[in-house]
Amino acid sequence: MAVPLMAGLMIAQGVMGIGSQVVGMIQQSKMAEENKKMQKKMSEDFAKSNSAITAQFAASSGLSANVGGAVGNQQQGQGGFPSYV
Repeated sequence: MAVPLMAGLMIAQGVMGIGSQVVGMIQQSKMAEENKKMQKKMSEDFAKSNSAITAQFAASSGLSANVGGAVGNQQQGQGGFPSYV
């Protein structure tokens, strides 16, 4: 009587194990799909922010070039540094 009961429990455990493996595989598939969606969205967001940063840098570097030219044209002795070079 105990042997068939043990065999039945082992079979039930095997079936439950296979069932949980199937559920795990389905969840992994869903997670992989969500990851693909998230990666696509993140790359789109990155492209948008990257172009905005590039435009901002171009604008600021143009301004800083003008400021650099104005500062660079100072005559010796008029700057904020001592002229004992």
